[in-house]
Amino acid sequence: MGRESQRLQAVTTAVAICLLCVSPGLASVVRAREGASAELECSLAPTSKEGTSPNLFPLHVVEWVRLGYNVPVLIKFGVYAPRVHPNYKGRVSLTRGASLLVEQLTLEDEGWFECRILLLDSKKDDFQNGTWTFLSITAPPAFIKTPPTFVEVLLGDSLTLSCGAHGNPRPTVVWHKDERPIEKHEKIKVLNGSLSLASVTRNFSGVYKCHVSNSEGKLTHYTQLQVQGPPIIIISPEDTTLNMSQDAVLQCQADAYPSNLTYEWLKQGQNVYHIESLKTRVKVLVDGTLLIPNLIPEDAGNYTCIPTNGILAPPMASAHLKVKHPARVGRMPRETLLPAGMEGVIICPTQADPPVLYVNWTKDGNELNLDNYPGWMVNSEGSVFIATANDNAVGMYTCTPYNSYGTMGQSEPTKVILKDPPSFRVPPLPEYLQEVGRELVIPCEAAGDPAPNVTWSKVSEMTYFGSWIYNQHCIHISQLIIGQAGLSRETRMGVFTSTNIQKLFACDWAACWNWISVQCFTSK
Repeated sequence: MGRESQRLQAVTTAVAICLLCVSPGLASVVRAREGASAELECSLAPTSKEGTSPNLFPLHVVEWVRLGYNVPVLIKFGVYAPRVHPNYKGRVSLTRGASLLVEQLTLEDEGWFECRILLLDSKKDDFQNGTWTFLSITAPPAFIKTPPTFVEVLLGDSLTLSCGAHGNPRPTVVWHKDERPIEKHEKIKVLNGSLSLASVTRNFSGVYKCHVSNSEGKLTHYTQLQVQGPPIIIISPEDTTLNMSQDAVLQCQADAYPSNLTYEWLKQGQNVYHIESLKTRVKVLVDGTLLIPNLIPEDAGNYTCIPTNGILAPPMASAHLKVKHPARVGRMPRETLLPAGMEGVIICPTQADPPVLYVNWTKDGNELNLDNYPGWMVNSEGSVFIATANDNAVGMYTCTPYNSYGTMGQSEPTKVILKDPPSFRVPPLPEYLQEVGRELVIPCEAAGDPAPNVTWSKVSEMTYFGSWIYNQHCIHISQLIIGQAGLSRETRMGVFTSTNIQKLFACDWAACWNWISVQCFTSK
């Protein structure tokens, strides 16, 4: 039945019901269930009051019409076979005279029907006024659309689960999640049986139930929803302090869907399997745990766990591993150069946790007695500080650091060599004065063994004094004084290894002058 016919039927149904309310007896209602049969009654009056014997060929026409149909549902003339509407072919027949029997009822059969009888032997040529009967079809719910039984959605995306059913009375649709009714809010909406989820989070995962029901029955459809997303770390690694030679166990456990988890561990930003001191000892277990057996001091540092399943950006969690061990010496230089006549330091590159308490030194195989060397001392870092280096400093030195755990032994020897400090071969002048628009070359050359590095630096910020006079083409600054050992902003210098050319403050017409003061530092 078309949509327009349904609208017409609805209107006429309402009108007919009102007629029933006003004039009972003019119409009747027959109720039946979908798939069953219904009989719409209609009595056939005798054709003649005087007849003493029945007619072998009844002279009447029985016609059943339906509101909204242009062609009768059934029409029968005398003993001839009835003519039936195509929609009712094989499903309607006359019974008990003129009553209409409708079988295999469908929801589309619901509507108004009228029985009309035309008596051919009557003087009147009109159909007898028939009786209107409303055929009401009840049906339990039947799904017309359901969502898949299993649905996956990416974290942050939106999703609509469509569920619909027909039946009479019209079924109601109710959604549940994990056996609890779904409450509407800004991210969840239910409209015409469809459940819309916006910007899904992990909490949206679960079993969704579409429940449809009416007075004739109920149905339920289940959908399992899984939200795909990056892992969530549920057990993070913790800062750990252990002694050398112990085993370190750093836990890291994550949960994710999909659950194809892999774990990556970094130390100081580098994969642990790419670190020489770790790659042959370290193990990453299936549950994400990092195992480092037989700890050594180099194992100390920050470790980061990164679980991933290939979905979006993975999370990460970090912890610091502290390895306590006796004090030891790192890489001792084979040679230590000291500048003759200047301050010098003989370094002992210690490594210790807990910190170093003290450092013992030897010189040429004997214990170093600082009392024999005025101006010498062991500083807080355990290095030997020499106020003025001379021939007494030349020799072979070793150091042995100690902490509360003891020591891991003496260092390799370092040979102290005395060298002359670098000297200026071509120093820069104290001051430079240059005309606007010209180039300025400031030389600085040094000599020494080994060859010194030459660097330039700005010693102090520029300071201005005096009055400023502005005209159309020039800025004239009288009594300009630059702060001692400073560079003007127009001639700021970085680090150079050779001479450098700079341009000074610019004017269009008048000659503007600028004074600069520089210092050139040299070092080996």
